[in-house]
Amino acid sequence: MHHFPAMNALRTSRALFTVGLVASALFTNGLLAQNQPPLTPVITEPSQPNKVLNPSDVHMETAPFADPNAGDTHAATDWEIWTINPSQRVWAAIGITGVEKVHIHLGDGVFENSHAGWARLFANTQYSLRVRHQDNSGQAATEWSAWTTPRPFSTGPAEVKSAMMLDDLEDHPEPVWTATNGTPIDLPAGAPNPMLRIESDTGWLVLRIDGDPATGNRQTNPGALPLHRAVRVVIDSGATGNNLILPASDLVAFEHDCERITIRLPAINLAPYQTAAFWVSEDGATYSGAASPHVPDFSTVARGLPAPWVAREPGYRVDVIATGLSMPINIAFVPSPGPLPTDPLFYVTELYGTIKVVTNNHTVLTYATGLLNYTPSGQFPGSGEQGLAGIAVDPITRDVFVSHMWRTSGQNYPRITRLHSTNGGVTSSSRQVLLDMQGETQGQSHQISNVEIVAGQLYCHMGDGFDYTTAQNLGSYRGKILRLNLDGTPVPSNPFYNGGTLDSRDYIFAYGVRNPFGGGYRAADGFRYCVENGPSVDRFSRLVAGRNYGWNNTDASMANFAIYNWAPSSGPVNVAFVQQQTFGGSGFPAERLDHAFVTESGATYAQGQQAIGKRITEFVLDLSGNRIAGPIPFVEYVGDGFATAVGLAAGPDGLYFGDLYKDEQTSGPTAAGGRILRISYGDPDDCDANGRADECEVAHSAMDCNGNLIPDTCDLRSGLSHDFDGNGRIDECDPLFASSDRISLLNGGRVDFTLQAGAANAGLAYHVIGTLSGTSPGTPFGAVTLPLNTQGDLWFQLTWQPFSPALLQSTIGLLDNTGMAQAAIVVPPLPLSLLGLQFHHAYLVQDPTTQQYVFASNAMPLLMIQ
Repeated sequence: MHHFPAMNALRTSRALFTVGLVASALFTNGLLAQNQPPLTPVITEPSQPNKVLNPSDVHMETAPFADPNAGDTHAATDWEIWTINPSQRVWAAIGITGVEKVHIHLGDGVFENSHAGWARLFANTQYSLRVRHQDNSGQAATEWSAWTTPRPFSTGPAEVKSAMMLDDLEDHPEPVWTATNGTPIDLPAGAPNPMLRIESDTGWLVLRIDGDPATGNRQTNPGALPLHRAVRVVIDSGATGNNLILPASDLVAFEHDCERITIRLPAINLAPYQTAAFWVSEDGATYSGAASPHVPDFSTVARGLPAPWVAREPGYRVDVIATGLSMPINIAFVPSPGPLPTDPLFYVTELYGTIKVVTNNHTVLTYATGLLNYTPSGQFPGSGEQGLAGIAVDPITRDVFVSHMWRTSGQNYPRITRLHSTNGGVTSSSRQVLLDMQGETQGQSHQISNVEIVAGQLYCHMGDGFDYTTAQNLGSYRGKILRLNLDGTPVPSNPFYNGGTLDSRDYIFAYGVRNPFGGGYRAADGFRYCVENGPSVDRFSRLVAGRNYGWNNTDASMANFAIYNWAPSSGPVNVAFVQQQTFGGSGFPAERLDHAFVTESGATYAQGQQAIGKRITEFVLDLSGNRIAGPIPFVEYVGDGFATAVGLAAGPDGLYFGDLYKDEQTSGPTAAGGRILRISYGDPDDCDANGRADECEVAHSAMDCNGNLIPDTCDLRSGLSHDFDGNGRIDECDPLFASSDRISLLNGGRVDFTLQAGAANAGLAYHVIGTLSGTSPGTPFGAVTLPLNTQGDLWFQLTWQPFSPALLQSTIGLLDNTGMAQAAIVVPPLPLSLLGLQFHHAYLVQDPTTQQYVFASNAMPLLMIQ
């Protein structure tokens, strides 16, 4: 019995040992282990320290979450931006969940302290970024990683604006100042007179316009300045007894190389002895300049451009086609539009779920709504950048195919949907989901995008969904180029098609891409091309079946198979080819066929003219898809608002693009007011596309023999005039002018001749003659040589002695008192054995008094055709 205490102690020891073993097992299994913090994040964007970024659009990204505790997942992320001097947090996004945990934009956070109320960072300022990750352990002391070492970066200028630089203006044609409705501005007289001056930043005078008691104004146009200088317009009200009140107006003038300039002035209301001054931008917009007389200041717009897009190549113009759109993201033309004004011409996807149709008369209608089953509520730049994207039109059924997001169980997944219409494509009547990619989570930007129909197959571009590993995983639709039939089934010739249970492999055409926004088919080589956004480097590539383009979360991987890399990134969004197979080349000249055109959007929702992006560039490729030249600036944004180039498509009469955001006086990126614009060839002020205004060229001795203020070379090019005899002059200015240079043997025909021998030959006798023997060396008639070979020529004999007044009408007669006359040849149907016969006609003028021939005209050809 005395052993009981010992036995109790043993039992207690064994119990404690058992508890210890259990505790040890629990610790070993991690159930009671101390939670370890997540690993410090790795910042991947900005990709390196001290990068210069756009103050409106700073992309921030980390590598995927990592944690030493097995089973811990990524719960949230804190993001902070600090100024360097003073050290102050100016932007933060705290406790961020969703896809923004690893990739975020300024719009997803809040500006504070010195930046409170701003929507972008300050320009030309030093900043740093720091980040930390949170796990899902719920352990307050250890759930957060350490902050990253601050990643320094700086911002560049908020916008770029160039001044108009002048050294002289032409006297002929003289500058013209009119109201916007075309009414001339006539300054009143006073003491002193009201006055407009164009002067340099140094005060040198370029042009002066003074009020005058007589109708019109007095102009003073001094000699050229010693060099080109930035200019401003100064208006003095003078003293007329009343305020100087002027409507909005345009001052049009020409530089000494015949470059046309237009300065757009705002409405004016000035009290006596007051002055208004305006700096002028390179493209003619005006800005308040009274407070800055010597340094150009473009901070306050006085009067901007009506459509702030400028073609940088001569001969092209930009026109607004449709307005009132809300974030127009992509454009697709009806392949063969109907002829009626109300027939659909093209369709536009609006990012937040609506498809608009624009008819031949440019009326905008709603084709379909509700392509999203949720309302994106994020910011720009940021999580608001998602929704309805790509669009294509079936050339046979005219059904519309779109790519878009669809929310299921709180997550956004990509879809391809087909829409059908029963009223000629004006509104959709039914829709069918062709491919629903459940489980493939996507967020802003890195989502499903471009769709295009080529040879009855639908190509679709898929972003990586902010998970770069998907691009290399053939078991995921993300980070891929897909190809499917128009019924939604995969194409059996796809490189990874296996014929079993359908999965992503069956649909993949190419893989290893990050954010392939745009694609386009080039008929010249039979390949599709892709433009793709990277972290800091973008890629232009040709798509080859089965190819891995290598995206692995590094800028270096964006060089794989690149035709061209944009570094730094310019945000290429769409690519289109102007080619004969698409609307006959869209009215562009032959030298631009098969070229690629790319919209470069630049920073997201950035205001004003930007150094990077907000433009359309041109690439010249050889038949193997190698870059010969480019990117060449083709059209650029020169305004002061938010518009940027995104959607792009070749149409029947030009290259069409969408400018995404309402440009000015906007309530934000989602406001209605986006436009579709057209770039067309054929500038009415520069008919020969040489960069010099026609009106000025004519004033400076360009050939304009018919006096229509259009250079003769343009009359010939347009077909308004001819040069049948090939002497380098338009025919209506030659002594002999024919209405045609050919006659049909099957149908016969009539050729009318206009004879204009000049006033010196008024009242003299004329004789129209023809030959079949050519024009050189000609035949002497006294002191003149007729440019026809007449020796032994049968047609000469018949016309010399007119054998038929019905056939040869008024070929002999007297010139009128201006030296002119009319004649004609009327030819009946003739045997086809005469096909290809070449006649020539000319006329002689004879003085009846002296019987001497005093004038011989040029010779006009006449060909017999079937």
